[in-house]
Amino acid sequence: MSLSNGIKRHKGWIALAGLVVLAATSYLLVRDGGDAEAGTTYQTETASLGTLSVTAAGTGNLEVDGTTDVYPAVAGTVATIAVAEGTAVETGTVLFTLDAASAESNTAKAFATLRQSEQSVAQAQLQVTRAQSTLEAVVARAQEPTPTASAADIDVAEGDVAVAKAQLASAQAQLTTSELAYDDSRAAEDDLAVIAPCSGIVYALEIAEGDSVSPGASSGATTTSGAAGGSTATSAASSAPVVIAPAQPLAVHLTVNEVDLPSLALGQRADIEFDAFPDLTATGKVYEIADSGSNSNGVVTFDVWLSIDVADPRLRSGMSAAATVVTEVARDTLIVSNSAVQSDGDGGYYVQVLDSGSTEPRRVTVETGLASSTQTQVLSGLSEGDTVVTQTLDSTDDTSSGSGLMMPGMGGGPRG
Repeated sequence: MSLSNGIKRHKGWIALAGLVVLAATSYLLVRDGGDAEAGTTYQTETASLGTLSVTAAGTGNLEVDGTTDVYPAVAGTVATIAVAEGTAVETGTVLFTLDAASAESNTAKAFATLRQSEQSVAQAQLQVTRAQSTLEAVVARAQEPTPTASAADIDVAEGDVAVAKAQLASAQAQLTTSELAYDDSRAAEDDLAVIAPCSGIVYALEIAEGDSVSPGASSGATTTSGAAGGSTATSAASSAPVVIAPAQPLAVHLTVNEVDLPSLALGQRADIEFDAFPDLTATGKVYEIADSGSNSNGVVTFDVWLSIDVADPRLRSGMSAAATVVTEVARDTLIVSNSAVQSDGDGGYYVQVLDSGSTEPRRVTVETGLASSTQTQVLSGLSEGDTVVTQTLDSTDDTSSGSGLMMPGMGGGPRG
């Protein structure tokens, strides 16, 4: 066989192989094209009536809140203690009493201070009289035919009168304070009992018989700690002789992202979980929302406080907690899964409805309302019982098309 004949023969086989490959490819394309519809399936669900809850979440810790610090009205020595930690008390319950001798001593000291204040007022009044007499004399000397006092002398004398009057005003103010202290001491002698200003339980008892006690910084009988009282102090750091807490003193102090703040309101219900007890849940209500937030690395959060309806006795202050607050609820409303709702790209939404007996869904424009993390409220466009597509599956492709998962409003706000 010549070389040229061999080459021609090989070319012939190559051409024939090419025709076979081309014919096979055309057959596959035609076959795949003809079976495309058979390879598409749809996952569906039925639009139904139900209740949709929109929530906001936050994490934080348990705190003791709403406590009342109890101080005596006057300083004294503790004579008797009538309660113990954990004791339930009502308004007016005697907590402890002061020693009578100590009270009498305080009254004597207050009386001595009162007398000193009265003497100070008398001396100040005398100084005013003298300064005014000196001023009158200087003015008279300046008006003589041959003056022996100048205008500068008059200015100095007038300044002395002003100083004397200021000292008199100060002495009179001190006298008023001394009179009040004396009256309080006299009253304390008549009533040596320190009573509960509110009902609750004795959360802390920081005194023993024989201890010296004094009024609190507020100069009154009580101060309130915690968010509800407008103070950042807590009873754990209190130095008050007695601390009274509500019958259920624990509250949940949450940190909530600023985007959820507009949806929060006082009185909203919350579901609470605790890291220390995974199987324990509790319910509560929002009772305090901070007016200002905190910025940490560009993330702004707000403090929110929740009451606990029934606190498990195992719970302790400082434990970690997480809460889900129900911000909005739609009842007896038409609901579909979020995956059924798609954006039309122009600010609207639609779903695909698969009618009975049909193999292809039709597109239906819908008006949406509230949305949770899993469901969307449909206000119009659908009816109860409609079958909607939640996912499209194509057997000829490894990918499947869902819908609605990246739509705005998935964080819990309303759509549309």
